[in-house]
Amino acid sequence: MALISFSDVSRFYGRQDVLSGVTLAINPGEMVGLVGRNGAGKTTIIRLIMDKESPDSGRLTKARGLRLGYLPQELMGRSGITLLELVMDTAEDFREVETELAMVGEELSRRSVEGASNEELMELAERQGHLMHLFESLGGWEKEAEAKKILSGLGFAESDFSRDMSQFSGGWMMRGVLARLLLSSPDLLVLDEPTNHLDLDSLVWLEGYLRNSPSALLLVSHDRVFLNNVVQKIIEVRQGRAHTYVGNYDQFLVEKEQRLITEAAAFENQQERIKQIEKFIERNRVRATTARRAQSRIK
Repeated sequence: MALISFSDVSRFYGRQDVLSGVTLAINPGEMVGLVGRNGAGKTTIIRLIMDKESPDSGRLTKARGLRLGYLPQELMGRSGITLLELVMDTAEDFREVETELAMVGEELSRRSVEGASNEELMELAERQGHLMHLFESLGGWEKEAEAKKILSGLGFAESDFSRDMSQFSGGWMMRGVLARLLLSSPDLLVLDEPTNHLDLDSLVWLEGYLRNSPSALLLVSHDRVFLNNVVQKIIEVRQGRAHTYVGNYDQFLVEKEQRLITEAAAFENQQERIKQIEKFIERNRVRATTARRAQSRIK
C-alpha cells in the first residue's frame, strides 16, 4: 500500500488553478524527487501532505499510522535546549515508551517488595518486556550514539553538542533540525531544499545516509547532482498536473524530452484533424443531405 496517494486532486487559490487533477503515489522506501518551476505547485503538494491545506476536489490518502518528518525551508529558532537535547527529543511515541518503561520498572520493583501475587508480577513483567521491545525498535539504547554520529556527519564538533540552540546561526540550526529528523526515522521524510546550508563534506555524508535510510523520501532540491545521487523517481509538477518518471534527474530529462516530442506530435495531429472537421462542417452544414452529418461533427 502506498504511503501517500493523490487521486485527481485539485487545489485552487481564487481563480488560479495551482493543481488540477493531480494523481501520484509515494510507496514505502521510495526515494522521490519533486521538481518543477517556481510556483508550479510543489509547495502546495507538500502542504497537502502535511495537512496544512486540504484538496478542493479529489482524494488524498495516507497509510494508517503514517509517521511524517518535515524539513521546511524556514525554521524557527529555539532556546533553552542544547543541540543534543534537541536531536534526542524526537518522536512523541519514543518519549511515551521511555516514560512508561521507567514507570513500569518502578511499579514492578515496588510490587515485588510488597509481595504482590505472581499473576500481577507476571502481567507487569510482560508489559515491561513489550515496552523494552518497542524501545529497542525505536533505537532506544543506541539512540544517543546514533544522534552524535548524525551530528558529526552534518559537520558539528563534539563541543557543539552541549551548546544552547540559540547560539547557532540559522544555517547550523537547520542542520540540527535535520539531524533530529534523521534520528526519528519517519516512514516518509519530506525535505525542502536541505542542501542550502551544507558544505561539500556534509552534503556527501547526507547523500550516503539517505541512500541507506529505511525511510521513504520526498525531496525538493535545485541541486541536480544531489538529486542524481539520491532519488530513483521524479515527480514533475507542470501546468497543474503531476508527471511521474522512473530514474534519477538525468534520466528524467531524457524521458521528458521524448515525452514532449510525443505530445507535440499528438497535438499537431489533433490540430490537423480539427482543421479537416472544420472544413467538412463549412462545406456541408447548409446542405440538406449532409446537414445531419455536419451537426454530428460540430458536437
